[in-house]
Formats: sequence, C-alpha cells, structure tokens
Amino acid sequence: MFNMAQVQRRMLPIGPLMNEHRLIEHMIRLMKVEMDRIGTYGRADVDFMDSVVSFMKAFADVSHHGKEENILFGELYVKPMPDGLKSLMDDLIQEHVLMRKLTNDLVRAMENYVQGKPEAKAEIIMSLNSLIELYPGHIEKEDKHFFMPAMSYLSAEEKDEMLRAFGEFDSALFHDEYKSMIDDMEERWHTPAEITSK
Repeated sequence: MFNMAQVQRRMLPIGPLMNEHRLIEHMIRLMKVEMDRIGTYGRADVDFMDSVVSFMKAFADVSHHGKEENILFGELYVKPMPDGLKSLMDDLIQEHVLMRKLTNDLVRAMENYVQGKPEAKAEIIMSLNSLIELYPGHIEKEDKHFFMPAMSYLSAEEKDEMLRAFGEFDSALFHDEYKSMIDDMEERWHTPAEITSK
C-alpha cells in the first residue's frame, strides 16, 4: 500500500490539471446542449446559466487557470525552455484572458435577458458559442503539446513542490469562499462580532 506522499511523488503536476480538463469538457458539452435549446425554444434556463457562470468563474478560471498561471507557468518562465514552448505558454495565457472576457460577456448577456432586453438571447448564444469553440482547442494544446514537454524542465523535487502548492492553492481558495460566505451572513443578520469570535 502506498501512502499519500508516495502517491504524490509518482504523480506529475499536470495530472490534476488534466483531470480538471475532463470536468471542464463535461460543462462545455452541457453548455452546447443549452445553447441549442435556446436556439430551438427561444428561452434560456436562468438557473442553469447561473450555474454555468459560477463554474466558469470559480472552477475554470480562479481554481484551474489560477493554478496554471500562478504556479505552473510562473515556475516555467524562469526555465531555459525553447522559444516555441515559451510562445505556446504565452498563447495559453492570452486564451485565458479571452475566456475571462467571454465569461463576463455571458454574465452581461444574462443580466440583459433577466431585464427582458430583446437582444439578450442572441448575446447569450454568441457568448456560449465562443466559449464552446475556444475551450476544446485550448485544452488540446495543453494536454497534447505543452504539458509533457514542459515537465522535462522541472526536477523531481520541483514537481513534488508544485503538487503541494496546488493543494495549498485550492485549500486557500475554498477557505476564502467560506470566509466570504460567513462575512455575508454576518452582514445580513448583523451578528455581533463578539459572538462570532468565540
């Protein structure tokens, strides 16, 4: 039997990232179904779209892209990688920026839809379609062309440290999420600070 430390030593940092890609792919397929449904019936499922936006912002961007940009890419930037691989990394970062913009476009489109603006359905479809078209190619670039070559520029110790940093990053993320939730509850119910500090 392996303990967790032994398992982590055998795992590459790209393993968790690729697992997250599979979950993102599931969401992209669901987004395609909803986009087609909106086109057919002319109505958007507001609750579903709220879940899409929450997933894209919290999971895909803050958690997944956050680990890539703040940990993996940051470590790799100081490595003597060939220009082609560095250029690919820059392209991936620019695609992250575009994904954030498209997600924000989707948020605005949903706000317009809730307000009853006639152009909103077309805006939702356009934003969904742009994300649906962009993500698969982006994931393929990372999974098949960037991740494995990049790993050769990290030592075994650096890979282990990166796995640990990924775990800490996600822990901090969830901690902040729950802290924010408690702060919101305190504000809503005006809970005295001396009670919550006990």
